[in-house]
Amino acid sequence: MAVETKFPLISGEVSLDLVNTELVRHGARHDLLTESKHVIEWINTLKRHNVLLDEQFNNNLEEWAVDAVTPLRDIRSLLRREYEKMATEGKPSIGLISYLQSLIKEAPFSYELKGKNLIPIPIGKPVDALVSLIAYNAVSLYATNKLESICQCANPECVLLFIDSNGRRKWCSMKICGNRKKVTRHQQKNKQ
Repeated sequence: MAVETKFPLISGEVSLDLVNTELVRHGARHDLLTESKHVIEWINTLKRHNVLLDEQFNNNLEEWAVDAVTPLRDIRSLLRREYEKMATEGKPSIGLISYLQSLIKEAPFSYELKGKNLIPIPIGKPVDALVSLIAYNAVSLYATNKLESICQCANPECVLLFIDSNGRRKWCSMKICGNRKKVTRHQQKNKQ
């Protein structure tokens, strides 16, 4: 029986959800995108949660997923480094936006109206298209100042990042870290 990977989709932003495909469990760092089947599962999970749409990727995912592993891990590494820097220093490295824009040029967009939403549809090879959408999302987060609210989880053992839109959030998610820490504090308090 196949075990489904649990991707922590805590942001609804594809670039941040990509960064969060690297996490810590039981004190060890885990990469959730090590092979093509993980890429397929991640993209299908994003589609189920409407982070990505079928209209953006109507090609046969199984045919190109193997070619996506390395580019996804490369952009994830870059974005993790930059997002962590923004969480602590508040600004990206010089040249980040230009580099992301160069990735977008590899698969520029056409647009399709779906309901009342304008959907960017990348044009180009599927791997370039996926990387382009991720880069576009990162540039969009920067342009709308949302990255000014990027935070690291208050759990020192957690590497997940999130956007704190109200200024009060401490945990990546209550389900993942918040309740765990509350239970630990409660148990320690009751032992005393």
